[in-house]
Amino acid sequence: MRTTYDKVSEYAVIKGLSKIPASMRSNCLLQFKSFLPSLSDQVDLWTQESTGCRCPFDSSRSDCACCVPQSGCHCGESAPNRCQQCGIEKFCSNMCNITLDARTLQARSNKTFGQIKSPAMEGPSFCWYLLQPEKGQRVEVQIYRLKAVGRFNGTSCHGGFVQLVDGTDMTAKPTDIQLCGQNERYTPPAVVFADQGTATLLFSVSESTERSQFLAYFSFTPIDHPDLGLQPKGGQRVEHTECDWLYQDYACRGARSCLLASPGYPGVYPPNRLCKYLITTSSIHTRIHIKFINQLLPYNHCGTDYIAVYQGSTSSGPLQTTICGSRMEELNFTGPNLLLEFSSGPPVPPYDYNGFVAYLEFVDPLSEEVQTETTVKASRTTESGLTAYGKSGLAPVDEHTTNPRKTPNSVCDFVFYGNSTRSGHFDTRSTIGWPNEKGSAVCRLSFIGRRVDVVHISLFNYDLRTSDCDSAIEIFDGTSKKGAKPVHKICSPASRHARDPNGRFTDQESYLSTGNMLTILVRIGKHSQKEALDGAFAFHDEKVAGTQRPDLACAVEFLGSKGPQAGEVKSLATQHIYWNIEGPLNCSQIFKPNFSQSITLSINSMSKSSDSHCSTNCDGDRGCDCLTNLMSLDQVDHLKIVTADTGVQLACICGKPRDGLLPISVHSLSPLTLVYRVAHYSWTTPGFNYKASYQFSPDRGCGQPVYMETSGIIDTRQMFGVIASHGRHKYNHLKCLWLLQSNVERQIIIEISTSQNIDSCGAWNISIHKPSKNGLGPNHNSIHTFCPGERKRLYTLPWKVHSAYIR
Repeated sequence: MRTTYDKVSEYAVIKGLSKIPASMRSNCLLQFKSFLPSLSDQVDLWTQESTGCRCPFDSSRSDCACCVPQSGCHCGESAPNRCQQCGIEKFCSNMCNITLDARTLQARSNKTFGQIKSPAMEGPSFCWYLLQPEKGQRVEVQIYRLKAVGRFNGTSCHGGFVQLVDGTDMTAKPTDIQLCGQNERYTPPAVVFADQGTATLLFSVSESTERSQFLAYFSFTPIDHPDLGLQPKGGQRVEHTECDWLYQDYACRGARSCLLASPGYPGVYPPNRLCKYLITTSSIHTRIHIKFINQLLPYNHCGTDYIAVYQGSTSSGPLQTTICGSRMEELNFTGPNLLLEFSSGPPVPPYDYNGFVAYLEFVDPLSEEVQTETTVKASRTTESGLTAYGKSGLAPVDEHTTNPRKTPNSVCDFVFYGNSTRSGHFDTRSTIGWPNEKGSAVCRLSFIGRRVDVVHISLFNYDLRTSDCDSAIEIFDGTSKKGAKPVHKICSPASRHARDPNGRFTDQESYLSTGNMLTILVRIGKHSQKEALDGAFAFHDEKVAGTQRPDLACAVEFLGSKGPQAGEVKSLATQHIYWNIEGPLNCSQIFKPNFSQSITLSINSMSKSSDSHCSTNCDGDRGCDCLTNLMSLDQVDHLKIVTADTGVQLACICGKPRDGLLPISVHSLSPLTLVYRVAHYSWTTPGFNYKASYQFSPDRGCGQPVYMETSGIIDTRQMFGVIASHGRHKYNHLKCLWLLQSNVERQIIIEISTSQNIDSCGAWNISIHKPSKNGLGPNHNSIHTFCPGERKRLYTLPWKVHSAYIR
């Protein structure tokens, strides 16, 4: 007797191998195929004949099943005409609540795969199957037959399911893939993988049934199997996420050394997931190449099951492409960040999709054409080309060039001129003429700006592999002529990566010259192993763009005591030195009037910020403020004017400025700072644009600071009357302090009055203070405070208080 049901099911699965791609076939089925010729005459995988062999429980009988040599073991007296896989033969009649251990099965049956045939049970019922792989293996289960195991309602299973879950917890996970159906035959089978070590296969029927059953194959598949192993390669799992990965260029140097893959590939991927694959580069020259080699997503489900590619590290960056179905593509992108998002929707029977797998390569072009395009991607200056530096023996300046010029009679000296290129990148790996063979050399990268320039450089990556300072990088403030000392020296062995192991950019290593020249000297030792250096430079015009702050990456100062008395400003974070900055970005432009000046700072235009969680509200008395929704101000893009000394906000703009809002101006006797905040800055998504203007003006300030007369008047209308009438969105910020001082004991009476009818004390106020105990300025605590809503008030100070401060 042969059990035709089992034989037909097994053969159907094996026959189905020819209908599916090789990358989707399971390890166990490939192994089954190795003995297909003899399998056609067998009862099942482990039974050759149902009768004709000696019975192990009664040597006098020869009517028992004949088992497959070295793999099958007799089921015993309870099932004399059947064999089971050696190692689990005691479960012949009731294969439920069983542990399948890879090591045990290998030792007993010489196989790491097998079959699970659940008992035919009445519902409700429940069985578990604990699958324990060895190190270096993943768990694979192929389900090919379901009988009366729940039903699919279009989004999930109800009444029963079969599910593979990670670990030993026998609790179902509704958010993971569950298979169900009343009479399902999957050809090819539905394949699922578990990659976290031990896994548990759950068989649950929660409703009343007469006969519920499922049939499946299992396999302990090597993780490094070329088709069926763990496919993501070269990347790093992101902790505390379900399926996020990080890929960095330095970990994927070889051809096809990195692979991207959907969860559980080549099995059915879990439903309702959003998996993120962040791909990062550490050099401006590196290109990202992605080639999909297999892709099968459910047809007509492009709204839920798709691959989206974004320029940047988040999905708020520009969308580059969307892929769905089986449309495979070959993609090329620039860095520094690329995000690939894989989205899955509800499960789609008959579970014949398996996600995607793609090669990831990082390409570093070394051709002159690529260098011309990327090394010094210039922003042209309005000033004509200069030739003043030709006398130094360096190459003459060509105002139309956008590349470094090679110095005559040198092997590897290159000059970047500020009158032709205002910012760009340098990379010794792609510089034509740079030494690439072993042997000592001294190479220079010279940066020569215009007369009013300073030079700002940032080192992204360097790799000095020789020992004992045989190779070195030296930074000179000016030229590297004989006798000059470097301001910084980096000795081999030394290395720096633009990114840390978690893919985040490391802190900048930057240098700022005091004049218009800066030199990088690269000493290549005789035992050199192709030392490399790359970074970025920017020429900063201090006459027009302010004085660069050496301690901050994005800060400049405008001084009323020197430089232009008026001008326009815009965003600072557009130069190549900001290529390796990502995340929150604060840029500050500080305006400092001298003692006889005031500063007027105006925001004239601003492009729409990408944030919809913030809007601008202007009040006649309080000024303009940013109103956030659900987020703090630091989490949204905005532009604000604050006091430079205390950081008190005077005006703030965010979101989309409504018509008629701009310009907004603030006039102050004390220094002001314009703060440009981008909540998530990156080179490819640098944030919003704006234009502002400033003007330093002669100003009487607060007038006479000390009054020693027995009586007098302080009238602010005479001091600020002109600027106080500027209009709706033009505000004054004034901070004055007067000392009333008498050398004899008197009682001080102060009367304060105003014609303005303002309820708010925040618009302006006057406070009266006693002198501090040390006599240096006012006491911190006031004894009286006048608000404009009071209109008029008389203050009588205590007797013998013959000095007072009015603030």
